[in-house]
Amino acid sequence: MSWIKKRRSETYYKRAKTEGFRSRAVYKLKQMDEKFSIIEDGIRILDLGASPGGWSQYSSLVNQGGINVALDIIPMRRIENVYFVKGDIFQDDIWTKILEFSSDGYDLVLSDILMHTSGDHSRDQANSYFIAKRILEICEHVLTRNGKTLVKTLQGDLTEESRKEFRKHFRRVFLTKPASSLPRSSELYILGEYYSGR
Repeated sequence: MSWIKKRRSETYYKRAKTEGFRSRAVYKLKQMDEKFSIIEDGIRILDLGASPGGWSQYSSLVNQGGINVALDIIPMRRIENVYFVKGDIFQDDIWTKILEFSSDGYDLVLSDILMHTSGDHSRDQANSYFIAKRILEICEHVLTRNGKTLVKTLQGDLTEESRKEFRKHFRRVFLTKPASSLPRSSELYILGEYYSGR
């Protein structure tokens, strides 16, 4: 069986298709939300690297009374109750675009970004580490005091270093891996709560 066929036969892939979600990644966010109560209705949410939009779909369903903004360099089909911004997280002053939709900032910043893997785990983990650091830089400009962030990374030698970076900015930091992550995947999520700023 080819990789594509294996993926299509995988439980969460089929479930996403049946339930009308754009990607199986939606269940990762759903499971982490159920465990940590990350999303509340009425808040301001920023989803970085959002395309194709699975996380934004879930956020918009839970946060129907709030503001949902999605950003990606890849265009995304419209989702009701979600504003889309085309942009690159590494673009200088990208937060100026982001803040056009919520000038007072955001209560939650999400990122499921992962660069295309090279097969070299050390290189891939280093890339994920620098993405996580960039998310922290963006948080310095857009995240409200006591806000939260949830960021994907890859488990490895730099995991503890990432945790230390997040602890500089958040009073509580958790490492978690949802059940819907593929067993062979080294992906891990860092949840920071109670943002204190720089």
